[in-house]
Amino acid sequence: MENFVLPIHPVLIFLVVLARVGGLVTFAPFWAHNSISFNIRVIIAGVLALILTPFLMTKLQTPPTESFALSLVLLGELLIGLALGFVGRLVFLGFEMAAHLVGAQMGFTLAGIIDPATRAQTTAFGIIGQMLSIVILLGMNGHHWFINAAVRSFFLTPPGSFTMSADLVEIFLRLSANALLVGVTLAAPAIIVLIVVEFGLEFFGRTAPQFQVFILGFPLKIGIGLWIIGASLYFLPNAFRDVLRTIYTGLAEVLKVL
Repeated sequence: MENFVLPIHPVLIFLVVLARVGGLVTFAPFWAHNSISFNIRVIIAGVLALILTPFLMTKLQTPPTESFALSLVLLGELLIGLALGFVGRLVFLGFEMAAHLVGAQMGFTLAGIIDPATRAQTTAFGIIGQMLSIVILLGMNGHHWFINAAVRSFFLTPPGSFTMSADLVEIFLRLSANALLVGVTLAAPAIIVLIVVEFGLEFFGRTAPQFQVFILGFPLKIGIGLWIIGASLYFLPNAFRDVLRTIYTGLAEVLKVL
């Protein structure tokens, strides 16, 4: 009876691809949402690795078989995937910040809830903004950007050649600053109007102390805030698309410095 010999090259290539794709799925929007269970994410990473391995098998060299060297290679692959997914995570922070700022100005922080994606307290608008941005990203086939970037990264950064560079840190810092800018810019119209309403209520309270301005202010700010959001729904998808396109450019920049 002949012994069955498992070819080592396909197995090692599969492990390398699984590590890089697994890091991507850990941080990339949509896949990394905590409403998707850990087991489902593992299955998604495994399926993507099985699909990509035959395509990459003949184009990648066999990783080292020694356990310590292989562990270092897999760690580097995991970091590459995390870096690619982190680009999307930083861009999405801008939407969450904008929704949080608007919700806080409307007074929804008094009814804060726990965001399942970040496990932090947020408002209902934070969840809505996150869901809307995910839907628009999927409508733009943005999840394909991450898969395409992961495949391209194997040709630009072969397994075992990853090194952390100052350029990569600079890209993440710039994306973080852009997330703050996007959040403030998207929320600015509603915040400005609601601040004017705050001053109007303060003036009204000074001139007519018999009215309970504190009680009157809550429904008034909520109503005006909802009206502003409703009036801007026609423009929000295009604004979200413009911001989400920075994910594509951010992935391209990260691929250049890996």
